[in-house]
Amino acid sequence: MQLQGITIDFDDRKTCGLLPELCLNWDEKFEALEDNVDLISYWETNLKKITDSTNKIVAGNIDAKSIVYSADEEVIALIKDSFKEINLKTIDYNDIMKCDHCLTHDYLDENFKKNK
Repeated sequence: MQLQGITIDFDDRKTCGLLPELCLNWDEKFEALEDNVDLISYWETNLKKITDSTNKIVAGNIDAKSIVYSADEEVIALIKDSFKEINLKTIDYNDIMKCDHCLTHDYLDENFKKNK
């Protein structure tokens, strides 16, 4: 099964090329990108918009990457609208099994309920 969504790599300085306004106050000589408060706030604010609207997502961390993906067309549109600056990517559902601390919609179990 294929999912669509976004990945923000907090270990890759190219992320600042995608979101330059979030890196204006970040000092790359002394701080890791994962310490960039503006970038973290951007991620958390937009992820909250999505989680407030739906549970049909897979979201969490894979190493230093934060992800949010879905197979639902309406949710994919919501992800695209929330993270306007980042192009959608496609990922295979089986590739996200190594996600740490994931909020996961189980597309294989129709009785899935989001844990709070």
